Amino acid sequence: MRPLTLLTFIAGCALSWQAFAATVAETVEISDPYVRMVPPSAPATAAFMSIKNPSAKDHALVSAKAYINKVTELHTHIHDAGVMRMRRVEKIDLPAGKTTSLQPGGLHVMLIGLQKEIQKGQPIKIDLTFDDGSTKTIEAVGRPITPMGMGKMGGHGMMKGMMKGMMGQGNMLSNGRNQNPMSLVMHANPAFPNLMGIAVKNAAELGLSAQQVSELKAWTKNHGDQVQQLFKDVNTLEKELIQDSLAGLPKAELMEKFETTLEMRREIAETKIACRDNMRKILTAAQFEKLASIYPMM
Repeated sequence: MRPLTLLTFIAGCALSWQAFAATVAETVEISDPYVRMVPPSAPATAAFMSIKNPSAKDHALVSAKAYINKVTELHTHIHDAGVMRMRRVEKIDLPAGKTTSLQPGGLHVMLIGLQKEIQKGQPIKIDLTFDDGSTKTIEAVGRPITPMGMGKMGGHGMMKGMMKGMMGQGNMLSNGRNQNPMSLVMHANPAFPNLMGIAVKNAAELGLSAQQVSELKAWTKNHGDQVQQLFKDVNTLEKELIQDSLAGLPKAELMEKFETTLEMRREIAETKIACRDNMRKILTAAQFEKLASIYPMM
């Protein structure tokens, strides 16, 4: 009976060791967790943090859940043909002995379908689940938006950096048509951004069918050139207004040209609203919500 007793004892010790072994959630170290504040109308935002895996074994963050939104996903950013795009990932690797940064422009936790406006300093509960099934609950805080690459810029330098980033390679607003989108898009109503090109370029991410993509492209073919021409005409006319003003053109003539630019802006805004309404007809509600969540993080 003694050999059996000894084996039972050894097995019991092994089980006890497994029971008391630390989980990934217990060993990882989370630092500086925060959720980016967005305008009240924004449908999504992101959570950022640093995750240190002090163990000698590789692990991964496999899912997350927040309580101020409908859907929480793990995302990253990639550069595709000079355009930064957001992509969902199944997991975020946590290499042994390394610290993994979740930061703007890279890996992040995406909070889709916000149910309330995020306030500065607001505590936000987030559950992080790891590859061993363990979950760690953290408390992030609301933090104002800091545009990527502008943390150390100020005043004129910040504006110059923003203009360069939006007008040069890696432009995040390009829809594949504008060569210089900043000089054109700046004249449009910013409340209704051009989502058509973003939807087509992210068709796989949004789960669009070939028919949906075809209908979106057809709308662009019918209206895109007209809007592009309006952008250019407004740009040209406003440059003329500056020169005419400096040349001393009478107020009545200046105001007449100014009224023309306002009418052009109105037509651009109306077309962009029509574009949005058309997209709501073509896309499902879930697809449109996903598209709206992608745009603020582009």
